[in-house]
Amino acid sequence: MIKKYFSDLEYENLINNDNLIDKSLGIITNLFNDKLDKGNSPYVLHLLKVYQGVSTNEEKIVALLHDVLENTDTTRDDLKELGYSKEIIDTIVVLTKKKGEDYRDYIERIINSGDKIAMNVKLSDLKCNMDIKKIKNPTTNDYERIHKRYEPAYDKILNKLNEMEK
Repeated sequence: MIKKYFSDLEYENLINNDNLIDKSLGIITNLFNDKLDKGNSPYVLHLLKVYQGVSTNEEKIVALLHDVLENTDTTRDDLKELGYSKEIIDTIVVLTKKKGEDYRDYIERIINSGDKIAMNVKLSDLKCNMDIKKIKNPTTNDYERIHKRYEPAYDKILNKLNEMEK
């Protein structure tokens, strides 16, 4: 599925690129080039902010790709063909909200996975989602979404990570 977003040469270059961060940047640039976030900014900027909010190489790769399975027709097999490890792909799957999945169940699934990379990336994602400044004219719904959805999810994940560190 993902191959259709690239010329044959671009796709061949992606497959042969061993730098997974560079490869991930190439993928998100093509897949999200015409998509906008809730604040009407290029969606790729959200992915880059999530990337900036994490530390390790694995977290950075996952941060860049964390919405690829959920928001495009990219599949696990596409990522495998492009050379991503099973561990990276599994973590992206953990972060992928399933169609019809309740948000609280989704957050619980991330927590219950015990996957620290997934939790750290989700914390960075939630920080970005809670940044009300990115929305030019925030509404009551925007504030409620942050207060009722994102803040409790952030706190739960952070508490679980702190608990795992003890």
